[in-house]
Amino acid sequence: MPSLGDVVNEVKAILDQVNTNTLGTRNNTSTIINQLTQIDGDIHAGFTNLAQGISVMIQLQAQNNDFLAANDKQNETIICWLHNIANMLCEIKRDSDAEVQMQKTISTTLTRLDKVLELVHARETVEVERQDCLERRMEECCPAKEPEPQPCFSVCESPQLPGYKPIQTDWKPIKFKTSPQEPK
Repeated sequence: MPSLGDVVNEVKAILDQVNTNTLGTRNNTSTIINQLTQIDGDIHAGFTNLAQGISVMIQLQAQNNDFLAANDKQNETIICWLHNIANMLCEIKRDSDAEVQMQKTISTTLTRLDKVLELVHARETVEVERQDCLERRMEECCPAKEPEPQPCFSVCESPQLPGYKPIQTDWKPIKFKTSPQEPK
């Protein structure tokens, strides 16, 4: 049986070993706390970078939206002009179709009347030819004034575009206290 001194020495040795292990654990815990504090700072810096970067992106997107709105107004103006042109062309085509049909009818009628009148009034036909020649010469000398043309369409409102001024930012990413460690 071991003596009381041996048991006390054995317990003392065990307590010294526990004390040594506890000091090691305390040192390891301090190191881990320091590393976690450093990681926490890096995470805060990363989120700050992310928040500031997103803020810059939002400002740029707002500027982009302004340009898209101006482009939309330009497109509305273009569509207005195309609508006016289409309406004008449609009116011209309708007028032209009606004019052609009327001219064909008039031409046929006049040709027939000319033939009848030349047979009935031969002497008067020669007099009319002489007067027509005189009128042509007077027209060459003193032509009649042409009437001013009427406006064809209403003017489309054209938007004033803002000048492109890129948003100037002074944003710089926050530097990390430590360089990111590569995964093992």
